[in-house]
Amino acid sequence: MRTTLKDVAMASGLSMTTVSLVLNNKPNRIPPKTRDLIVRTAKKLNYRPNSIAVSMVTKKTHTIGLILPDISNLYFSSLAKTIEERFHQYGYNVFYGNTNGRPELDFEYLNLFIDRGVDAIIMTTSAYHDKRDNEILKQIYAANHIPIMMVDRGMNSSYFLSVEVDQELGGFLATDYLIRMGHRRIACLTGPKSLKISTDRLQGYRDALQKASIPFDPALVLEGNFGVESGAKALSYFLGQNATAVFCMNDMMAIGIYRESRRYNICIPNNLSVIGFDDIFIDEFLEPPLSTISQPIDEIGQYTVDKMMAVLSGKDDSPKAKLFKPVLKIRGSTAKNEKMTVKKELK
Repeated sequence: MRTTLKDVAMASGLSMTTVSLVLNNKPNRIPPKTRDLIVRTAKKLNYRPNSIAVSMVTKKTHTIGLILPDISNLYFSSLAKTIEERFHQYGYNVFYGNTNGRPELDFEYLNLFIDRGVDAIIMTTSAYHDKRDNEILKQIYAANHIPIMMVDRGMNSSYFLSVEVDQELGGFLATDYLIRMGHRRIACLTGPKSLKISTDRLQGYRDALQKASIPFDPALVLEGNFGVESGAKALSYFLGQNATAVFCMNDMMAIGIYRESRRYNICIPNNLSVIGFDDIFIDEFLEPPLSTISQPIDEIGQYTVDKMMAVLSGKDDSPKAKLFKPVLKIRGSTAKNEKMTVKKELK
């Protein structure tokens, strides 16, 4: 049977009140020797506090719900790891919900976590959320008044806390770099166009083309789904469009380009330059290592947790929205367009 406070009190020869004050970290004037005795006895008996009973008194469960669209995506798995480790430092546990990109599971996990009494929810919405889904999210928030933070995919709503990256700047940095490397036929593999991050990154792509006076060609833009397979399927289409470089809106799709390029005997970057978005850890192990737009995953995860803890403690006075800046990381998957270099020399 589970060890109780009464068991610890009997074994230590002390009152339940004294034992309770120590093990529940309540203010007291109990001598250090007595506290040490209680702690040693509790450990010996493998005493663990009843979390349900504690939550009924404190109105807190010290649990957080984390809802992500695809835990197999290395960006989200790295983000989840950072968030969980940071919350653990605060004495909080994290419950996971992996939606596999299905919007209906967003709501299923939201309601489940709320019913379980989590203190707050952190989520990245599925790719195909529409305005109706956003209204349902607002209704859930209004009915429960539980802090909800949107990470990576914001909603432009004052209802929720948000942590985002300047996606438009990221799209611009990737495309501008390829242009400076002499590329003019730059393909763009987007994420689902229903997502704001996809439209923002695409706008950055278009801004870079406009800055260089390169006409926007819709034929060079293809919609993907952020998965490896959509990257693999896109390669033959882009080759048919005579693309010399590809900007993939995440690294997982870029890995798909890598995989398929071997079937076509395409050499990256000699035959095709590739740049991704996210900077997941596996990028440096690819051959050649993948150039990418780096999102500060660790900083995002740590800020997310620290911000939520400030909200839960009632000590938060910072803005509800936080915007991080992405950084261009140049590795071996991008190179100068030699054909353009030759043309310039001939002129």
